[in-house]
Amino acid sequence: MSKRMFSKPFQWLSALPLLAVTGALAIIAIFALAGAQSPDATMRERLFDYFQRLDPSSGDASERFHLVLIDRESVEAVGPWPWPRTVLADLVAAAGEAGASAVVLTEAVDAPDPLSPETIGEFWLSGARDEAFAEQLALLPVTDEQLAAAFEGVPGAVGVSLTPPLEPNRTASLSRSDMKRAGWLNVAASGDFVALPAARYFYAINPALAEAARPAVAALPADRDGVFRRTPLLWTLGETPAPSIALEAARLALGVETVSAATRASTTHAQGRVLESIQLADMTLDVSDTASMRLYPPKRLTVPSTSAARLLDSLDANAQLDGAVVLIGLDTELGDSVKSARGEISRPAAHALAAAQIVSGDTPKRPVWTGYMEALAVMVFGAAAIMIAQRLQFWQAAGFAALVSLILLIAAFGAFAFGDILLNPLPAATALFLGAFSVAGGRSIGGVLRDDNLRGSFHDTLPEAAMKRLREDAGSDILKGVHRDITVLACELRIADDDLRTMETLPDDVTKLLAAASNELRQTIIASGGAADQADGGRLFAYYNAPLESADHVQAGCAAALRLIESMDKINADLDASSRTRGMQIHLAIGIATGVCFVGPMGHGRNNRYSAVGPAVDRAAFLRGQSEFYGPAMICDESVHKETHHHFAYLELDRLKLRGETRPVSIYALIGNPFIKSSKAFRALDDTHRQLLAAYRAGDMEKAQGLLEKAKNSPGAKIALFDIYEERIRKFSEKGLPEGWDGAHPADG
Repeated sequence: MSKRMFSKPFQWLSALPLLAVTGALAIIAIFALAGAQSPDATMRERLFDYFQRLDPSSGDASERFHLVLIDRESVEAVGPWPWPRTVLADLVAAAGEAGASAVVLTEAVDAPDPLSPETIGEFWLSGARDEAFAEQLALLPVTDEQLAAAFEGVPGAVGVSLTPPLEPNRTASLSRSDMKRAGWLNVAASGDFVALPAARYFYAINPALAEAARPAVAALPADRDGVFRRTPLLWTLGETPAPSIALEAARLALGVETVSAATRASTTHAQGRVLESIQLADMTLDVSDTASMRLYPPKRLTVPSTSAARLLDSLDANAQLDGAVVLIGLDTELGDSVKSARGEISRPAAHALAAAQIVSGDTPKRPVWTGYMEALAVMVFGAAAIMIAQRLQFWQAAGFAALVSLILLIAAFGAFAFGDILLNPLPAATALFLGAFSVAGGRSIGGVLRDDNLRGSFHDTLPEAAMKRLREDAGSDILKGVHRDITVLACELRIADDDLRTMETLPDDVTKLLAAASNELRQTIIASGGAADQADGGRLFAYYNAPLESADHVQAGCAAALRLIESMDKINADLDASSRTRGMQIHLAIGIATGVCFVGPMGHGRNNRYSAVGPAVDRAAFLRGQSEFYGPAMICDESVHKETHHHFAYLELDRLKLRGETRPVSIYALIGNPFIKSSKAFRALDDTHRQLLAAYRAGDMEKAQGLLEKAKNSPGAKIALFDIYEERIRKFSEKGLPEGWDGAHPADG
């Protein structure tokens, strides 16, 4: 009765996840509709890239196009790039003589030729060094005109506007273009203007060259992730429509004089009508509002190529160019490469592949209606997931969402493979998982608020910061098991055998003493930010960096070990103050290690424990056990020493050979805090101790004996460690060193 009474005020909270998810579904649907045609949806575009890798285009650039690449061999034969345009003219002429149907120069020519006599003469005149020489240079033929003359023998185009403008695939970048200025373009539209992406000349193009070869925009704009996925086929260049290099190369390959375009009747722009499709001969290409074509590369990205050096060598036969549209440009070593969805390619190859796709007419479509369909799918599948998950367990609901998402993914790929339609299943899949998880969230909130057993189980185990998080955030997952780097303190309370014999008639007092001491140590661990784990007998474990993360958990663990020693001193002082326990001492052994462990609740209900499993736990327990041999000490492994030796005072205890380890490992005693580390007495002891270990491990027992006597006479050096080394030095001095001596000892001492 009372359970139902106290649960009713919280029942309405179970509806909060459903309300939140409904709002989230609406937001996802809105974004799916608004961004359906945006190139900024990186996850969607990468999914489409994957579709195209699974089902590449059947087109082949080798049928109509050929590359002439300016490569390392070419610059070694001709000279460093850039070349005078007279050399480019020779390339164009040679390609025409080899039988090329057309030549397209993909390198931009909308800037003065830096090696032309005209440019050099202007430079000479500006320096006023030799006007007569400059005037003679100016009389030499203009290199741009020589390049124009080369194009008189073969149809072609030249590249301009190499650098793409900012975000040309957005409608905000569209600029007005006057159709009357382009006789080669027929646009079926009312009005004289169309809206096309804006391009501009870098400087200017020679009029004679522009007359002989059509200027074509060479820019290859990439998406925000740097991948070249779509390219505008038409641009506005000086308020006049201009083709891209790919479109012009395709036009030349098809041998048509004009390009036709249709505008979208349902869409207008402030700068004019936007395009819907472009037609060459009998090929019709659907384009976006920015006149862009989505690239659809074939299975084989390589395009037939010839070195420019070979083409310039009149002795070489170049029959491979016969009948092909030749694209001339830099290779990836000398020029910029293009990052495609299938890897890096050269700029001329990117133009050729796009031109081949135009010729084939094989273009993926993403109509306007796909955005509406995907937004509707978000709401439909999200609602279906919510309703079905009401009848299923959490993992069943998650499995249902995963299965339907897989079906949607396969269906989207099928639409692409058989209809060239690009559908995005990701918004609907996200809606499925949100709908399924919302039900699980609604069920869990009420259960967490009604059941405080979990928090009660860890009241004397977790630090206050973790308990506060549990009290304030019922849905917190800080108690979830994790695989994490932690620092482990393994502690053990020990009573000397003589003291135990004295207390044989008072067994209840012994157990109470150990219980009180364990509780005191546990409270010290919790107060220092660690999680306490009571083991059997007088053993405890402390974990740092769990359940809450801490960047300096190794240092925190060492500081906690020193605080435990202080607590132990207080406990022993209280024992000495009592008449029943006067003279009795409880010793504390501590092992400290750090490493990756599985940590989290291990138990059930009120018997739950926050514990850890992993190599660091085993190593800390092993080090704790070594205190029986080395005397009461805080023993650390190499990782702890490496992380904190600059902050705390340490002495190296020994170098041990451990079972399963390929090399000996060193263990260290934590001596004290930074004040002790900086003290003159400790520095002197530490220096002598280091020399002692160096001599001992080098096998110089006579020197080691002298250093041992010096160390034992240092202030505060009355420790069992030096007795151990005294016995070892005596033994090896008498019997000699064992074979293969490296200064290390088995773990048993």
